[in-house]
Amino acid sequence: MFRIDEKVAIVDVNKVKGDPFLEDNAKNILEANNYEGYVTKNFDQDGEPLTAVTFYTNENRLTQVFKQDEIKKVGE
Repeated sequence: MFRIDEKVAIVDVNKVKGDPFLEDNAKNILEANNYEGYVTKNFDQDGEPLTAVTFYTNENRLTQVFKQDEIKKVGE
């Protein structure tokens, strides 16, 4: 699991860019952050560990939930 406040990056950026369920505003926030955000919560759902990551801009904040293999520590 990742630590709270740890900076992480999305592993497959192209998957996010092509996600038909993600609104354009959300995609813009992710892009503005170079697909890097901060861990805000770790939890389990149906036995699967998940991590909530928050991405910030000056005016907006976006929190997305990822599986463990969908994100990585920045610098790795």
